[in-house]
Amino acid sequence: MRFRFKPVSEQRVALRMQLVRFEQPTAALEVLRPILPPGFNPTDVTCTLQSVHPDRFVTQVRLRSDNEAERIYALKVYSDDFVERVWTHSQALARHSQPDFGGICLAIAHVPQERMLIFPWVEGQFLSEIVDDRKPDLLRLAARVAAYLHRLPIIPEEQTTAQMLFDETRARCDRLRLRWPQTTEIIEPLMAALHEALTGLDPAQPAPVHGDMAARQFLWTADRLVLLDLDMFGYTDPAYDAGHFLAQLERRCLVDPSVETLAPEWLGSFRDAYLSQMPMVSPRNVSFYRGLTLIRKIYTICRREPARWPQLVPKLAAHAGAALHEALASELTR
Repeated sequence: MRFRFKPVSEQRVALRMQLVRFEQPTAALEVLRPILPPGFNPTDVTCTLQSVHPDRFVTQVRLRSDNEAERIYALKVYSDDFVERVWTHSQALARHSQPDFGGICLAIAHVPQERMLIFPWVEGQFLSEIVDDRKPDLLRLAARVAAYLHRLPIIPEEQTTAQMLFDETRARCDRLRLRWPQTTEIIEPLMAALHEALTGLDPAQPAPVHGDMAARQFLWTADRLVLLDLDMFGYTDPAYDAGHFLAQLERRCLVDPSVETLAPEWLGSFRDAYLSQMPMVSPRNVSFYRGLTLIRKIYTICRREPARWPQLVPKLAAHAGAALHEALASELTR
């Protein structure tokens, strides 16, 4: 599992040059032409930048042919050779049939010289943006997609242990305290509780995980729920994905007052559906990873909410503490 990667300046410059180049239709068409269907002759190519990160970017390419047919692709370019690992994992996943109700958006081509993966473009609405009556059912569907991934007989890499995830969280909290020393009094008791809960985790069989599972990674197409972005894939306790998803959902409800009252229903919809699909996964461990993720997201809140973090961080910390209390309890009910 790739926790934290900071490209060096040369990689950032090279990535920026590629970003500019693939804003040009001719460059995009050059990498796409080998995978276009026979007889498809593009007459119009439109490139639209979709997202930019220090180590990658995504550009949408829309092609129209002389007979009005259309094809849309996503070009994802990386700053380093991690792209090779993502491609290998994507190919392993592609060897397994996907369920009718959803699945995983997989790369269909790899362009090594460009450090690029090509994906089919999926039209839809992000699950994170849906806040109406559809939400609970879609959260239950997301649980089914997560369970599908976790059941696959794939070992994508070396196992990431609970200790490694704890150590990464502690390192993030060290950075947090250096940058926002006011958070020290909040963080120290949480890390102590996290360490105590770590020693009481239930044994777990590792599984392939998404690694960054959250509502924003799911796209609803009106008939299927599609899971995007394998950049944090790993091999660990599947409770990590479930706990991470719940924590991200909880954070959204804490930050956005318009949906705060919906948190119990939303979290219960995903948690109950997931545990019914995956009875071998420990509820205790799900609570542990929910608490761990909420602690990690304190750093995110401080960085993204410079005016509001003094009000938001205590709320996030209280929910992290509650999750760890569940993990520390002698018995958990589902």
